[in-house]
Amino acid sequence: MERSVRGDDRTDAMTDHAGDMARREAAPPAARGVTARRRSLADRRRLGGAAGNEILTSAAAAVLTVLLAAEGITIVHMRGLLSAHMFIGLVLIPPVALKLGSTGYRMVSYYSGSRAYRANGPPALPLRLMAPILAFSVVVVLASGVALLAAGQKSNLLLTIHKVSFIVFGVLLAVHVLAYVPHVVRSLRVVWRAARRLAVPGAGARAMLVAAALGGGAALALVLLPTIQAYAGH
Repeated sequence: MERSVRGDDRTDAMTDHAGDMARREAAPPAARGVTARRRSLADRRRLGGAAGNEILTSAAAAVLTVLLAAEGITIVHMRGLLSAHMFIGLVLIPPVALKLGSTGYRMVSYYSGSRAYRANGPPALPLRLMAPILAFSVVVVLASGVALLAAGQKSNLLLTIHKVSFIVFGVLLAVHVLAYVPHVVRSLRVVWRAARRLAVPGAGARAMLVAAALGGGAALALVLLPTIQAYAGH
């Protein structure tokens, strides 16, 4: 008798589940679209939305500032610090990708009409015009550096591209940093305050992204360390 009751309960549960599925499938496309948008909005809120994106961008910028400063030191004495220069260059790749991804997402959201992203307003026009050149130059710097490492020997063409793109990147980066340092400092203050009040959701996800970018860069550099040493030994 007890087994029969349990079987009936399972049958009723399956029937209810099938009914729910049928109702969802029978819902008009507009209703399904509203539900999907609501889920997407809930996901963005869990990750912090525009505020979370700003914090992530600032955190990535802070990491890049430290790495780029270390990379700049190696340039002063390139012959003796060539291995360190190439090692740090490889570590830079994932954090740069994270920064480009977060700023790119913000740009797309802004120009697609997102209220949360448009509320903060656009950057100054000169910075908006400079941003694509800055992004392109850093990609060329990293790509030409990896190409030099992969070639296994010095290539005058690749070396020239690497040097010229680095000069362009360095000049634009200096302007970018001077313009955004106050903004980054304010955003990092929000990080500490939000960490105490839990005001901006997604702190754990943002921390994991930054840690994964750093860890991935370090792992890439360690894997290619023998290649770096072989190249520096030429």
